[in-house]
Amino acid sequence: MATLEKPKMPILRETPDQIYQRMANRMRLLAEQKGDTPPATEEGEIFYDLLYPLAEEISEQQQLLEYAFLQGFLPWADMEFLDAHGVFLGLPRKREEADEDYRKRLIERARTEEGDGRRGDYERWARDIDGVGDATAIEKARHDLSIDVYITDSQRQPASVELAQQVELKLKEKRRALHDLKVLPAKIFEIAIEVKLVLREGVVIDRVKDAIRGQINAYLQGRSRIVYQQMGSLFFVDGVLDFTSYTLNSGTANITIDGDAVAMLNLVVTT
Repeated sequence: MATLEKPKMPILRETPDQIYQRMANRMRLLAEQKGDTPPATEEGEIFYDLLYPLAEEISEQQQLLEYAFLQGFLPWADMEFLDAHGVFLGLPRKREEADEDYRKRLIERARTEEGDGRRGDYERWARDIDGVGDATAIEKARHDLSIDVYITDSQRQPASVELAQQVELKLKEKRRALHDLKVLPAKIFEIAIEVKLVLREGVVIDRVKDAIRGQINAYLQGRSRIVYQQMGSLFFVDGVLDFTSYTLNSGTANITIDGDAVAMLNLVVTT
């Protein structure tokens, strides 16, 4: 999922000096309209001492207003404001779930219509359950009305039998069709990526690596076919000029993941 940058709002980013200058201009204009001598407004004058603290307060309130305004939009909300969006969408935060991970789930929910219980619905429902890291589903694995959901835990390791049983009970509550449903621990399919990056001067490599890892994990989620060329486009995050020596599982071929397995990324980045 592409990152949406917070919009710049110049009208709400005035400095105390800018605000005070507008006040001084208004006093000068009013005095001229009355035929009076404009008052002294330079630093050290009485009007400066009276009005500059007010300009500082207005500047701070503008920053708070900008922050409050942006909390009304899901891509930029955080903390308890993000939780409020979750209440509206009917998707609570998982225990100890970070803002960015929770935001991605909420945006996915907002962009996706609730289904009637097909493969993609079961995968999404399973990922929304506390303790589940990822999920993949197979339809008609055993017969025409069967669907098997394979899950990992929050550390993206194969789920325990206990967690699989808990998830199965919760998915059966959401089930809208008479599927023969089973939830099982997923196998792990390692996706090993090695790449050498050309970075813009001054860019922090760890921040770039985190951004790339986030984009690749979003791409891998729910996919059974990993396309080498598509994966390469995910290296271009802010600060990356070019890349070389890119391999996918030690080669340059596309990869197919077994239906009962979930991808786990092993990313090695050099410069």
